Amino acid sequence: MNLQSEKTLRFAKKALESHIVALAADKGIKITKARSQIAADIGVDPSSIRQFLNGEVIKPAPKTMQKYVDWLGKNPETTIDPRDEKPQPTPKEITTSPVAKGTALLVTDDEVAMLIGLLQASESSIRDDYTGFEEDRGHEWGREISIASYQAMYRQEGLLKRLRRKIESQSPCQFKFDTELQSVVPLI
Repeated sequence: MNLQSEKTLRFAKKALESHIVALAADKGIKITKARSQIAADIGVDPSSIRQFLNGEVIKPAPKTMQKYVDWLGKNPETTIDPRDEKPQPTPKEITTSPVAKGTALLVTDDEVAMLIGLLQASESSIRDDYTGFEEDRGHEWGREISIASYQAMYRQEGLLKRLRRKIESQSPCQFKFDTELQSVVPLI
């Protein structure tokens, strides 16, 4: 096998990228951390993998390329055969808002918690804006805001609050704000 051929280089690059992304997704870590773990397994410096994948190094040294190919030979990519039975998804299905006819949007409890946290932050931001305008209006130097602007902010806050409550009511678990994490978390 010619280690410096275009076909081998392309294969190694795509396979290493695939392994790194899969490891990051499986363990829930950053790409850089996954890259350094794979580099340690291979026995090379993480920067050499980064440079190879980013195209900064077109053709790695023959010894490095041999290490890549050997490691990829020992760790083939896992693919799901479409003829095999698909694994059951663990996230809960929310069927009230289908993505396309006949399909359901899969959302985990953590994603619902994140969405609730974002909605609460938006509500708070809007509330801070219009209370700031009300306080400024009492002063001589206060800003002039039209009634339509106030109504739009109140309406937007109300819509966000209604959406947040609807999501909370349809979720199978309860959520609370964790002061240590400074975010909304599901209660288990």
